[in-house]
Amino acid sequence: MIMALDSALAAALREAVEESGQPRALSLRLEAWLQAMTEGDDAQEDQAQRYEDVREAVQLEGPPSAN
Repeated sequence: MIMALDSALAAALREAVEESGQPRALSLRLEAWLQAMTEGDDAQEDQAQRYEDVREAVQLEGPPSAN
């Protein structure tokens, strides 16, 4: 059974991304990643690629943390 990503969750995700000053592309990539996980048919390689896509879309301010 394929489940759609909850529209309230998707809206909250978009709002959080916008409020944190991140690019819209980040929310789109996160939504796609969550949708693929919901559908459960992402191969491990696809999941790794989606992770990298999301990681690359995140914009950090200042120097990287030492943590």
